[in-house]
Amino acid sequence: MSRPITKPERRPNILLVLSDQHAARVLGVAGDTAADTPELDRLARRGTRFDNAYCPAPLCVPSRMAFLTGLEPHVSGVLSNDDFLPSDIPTFAHALGVVGYDCRLVGRMHFNGYDQLHGFADRPIGDIGPGWPGAGAPDIGALTVARGNRGDQLSGSGVGETSYQAFDQAVAETGVETLAGLCAARDTGGAPFLAVVSLFCPHPPYIALPDDYSAVAESVSPPKLSPPERRHPAVAQWAEAGRVDEVGPEVTLSARRAYYGLVRMTDRLAGRVIDSVSDRDDTIVVYLSDHGDALGERGLWWKSTFYDESAKVPLIVAGPGVPRDVVDKRVTGLTDLTATILDWAGAEPLPEQSGLSWLTSRPWDDRAVASYYGGLMNIRTGALRHRMLRRGGLKLCYFHGYAPTLFDLDADPDELNNLAADRPKTVEYLLSELRVGWDAEALARKQEVKSSQTELIRDWVR
Repeated sequence: MSRPITKPERRPNILLVLSDQHAARVLGVAGDTAADTPELDRLARRGTRFDNAYCPAPLCVPSRMAFLTGLEPHVSGVLSNDDFLPSDIPTFAHALGVVGYDCRLVGRMHFNGYDQLHGFADRPIGDIGPGWPGAGAPDIGALTVARGNRGDQLSGSGVGETSYQAFDQAVAETGVETLAGLCAARDTGGAPFLAVVSLFCPHPPYIALPDDYSAVAESVSPPKLSPPERRHPAVAQWAEAGRVDEVGPEVTLSARRAYYGLVRMTDRLAGRVIDSVSDRDDTIVVYLSDHGDALGERGLWWKSTFYDESAKVPLIVAGPGVPRDVVDKRVTGLTDLTATILDWAGAEPLPEQSGLSWLTSRPWDDRAVASYYGGLMNIRTGALRHRMLRRGGLKLCYFHGYAPTLFDLDADPDELNNLAADRPKTVEYLLSELRVGWDAEALARKQEVKSSQTELIRDWVR
């Protein structure tokens, strides 16, 4: 059992540094020798790193909205990247505002629609991408070919400079300025603060600055896991839509090198933000991402699957009440972090929140759930109803209309041996837990209506 995280005597400031699509394993402190991440490694050494942290959904908008609200996607209704978080669903920014916190958001959050605050008091930099389904993504000139999520578009990966990198630079600079103002106000008797500084990278396009690319190029190797002879039918459907089998070894290596270069840049910018509060003993710092990236492992790319490459997230916490230089092996998820943030601040739980605070005195549940409903940019598979349950060392993946999979991660950390046919009683037991409050047939009907609504909005936006 890891040493517990405890509640500080004084209500802490809370800084969340959020990145997009940072795979949990791509950290030096996690054992990846190709990952050049000295700043995040340093944060982990002065705090606690969770080794089994999962996203609520391996897709940007559903994962982020679940983290903000503590509600799983099927509860909030935010199932895909096209969906809007209703403004009458409170976030942790609303809850912390109620107890006197000054809540600020700097940078990316992927809100759709007119409400671009959702409880935050100020947002000096908004998103780089569009806030409406059907709107065009930013034009990055000759590099636009590399932006999409399809195998044929990975050929544009490599060295270059895009507006996404410039955006992250501006977010980091503005984050430091915002934190300086918040700290000065706190030191003169002002309110405690929650600041979210949110970067776009290392999200694709896999295009890294020349210095970052060259710094990691020789260390980055081809994927460890080869494509299987036969994929699970649900994964095969997604892989075919994403045209992942068109990605050759040279493109694979170039894309991986660029991704590691983007991680190097993300580490540098995150470190700049974290350093601005590193001398304070009243501030809890959290680094996290919204989901991972397959990076060619198993022949897969991007997110949208329940393999650990896609579903796990880096999660590092440091500050008052947080044990130093600890690796916490408990199974947890981002909605548990949501509950913990509320606990740190002395705020009431959010209505129907699903997470459990790390400060709890009850035995840890050692579980995490994630779900995926389709809706990744230009990979169109139709509406899906997939759900994962991690319970201790076991991972059950349910695919509506297909057979489930079961992996024993203690014995098989690479998820190569599907035990579902050999352990039917275990499958049934875990399925019964996975289905509590989650009805695939009811969701299918909701998705049919939602699809029509979204297409009308898309037409209106165009």
